[in-house]
Amino acid sequence: MKYYQDITLLSEEEIPQHFLWQKLFQQIHIALAENKGADGSSAIGVAFPEYDAAEFSLGTKLRLFAQSEQELVQFQCEKWLERLSDYVRIGEIRAVPEHVSGYACFSQVKPKGSRENLARRRARRTGESYEEALKHFEGYQQEISRLPFIHMQS
Repeated sequence: MKYYQDITLLSEEEIPQHFLWQKLFQQIHIALAENKGADGSSAIGVAFPEYDAAEFSLGTKLRLFAQSEQELVQFQCEKWLERLSDYVRIGEIRAVPEHVSGYACFSQVKPKGSRENLARRRARRTGESYEEALKHFEGYQQEISRLPFIHMQS
């Protein structure tokens, strides 16, 4: 990826940052789905340059990446974020610097659900009763993730 564009969340006292992240990422998700190629992939990548593992925070910036400047122009970020114009600042498209000190790879993490949800899924999948499936998960401790996340619907 050779070009990028930053989107910065503007802090608002009356609107929580997680709510703005939810709205921003929902719009970006829709834009990515609308702009995918014939093979179903997107020419646009996303990153969280202010991600802080110690604080469990995504920060205030979302960065869009593309191989060419034209791909970011065609993505029309401003159009997709028009409704959020009071809450986000969209930066200029810039070239990625020649010498980058490092890269990061983000992936989706899906912690297992509660014992009850796992039992419901097992009962549906195997045809056994809910009570039998619940017995299967006796002693199960639910995983709790401390990773930052964004609630959204696709």
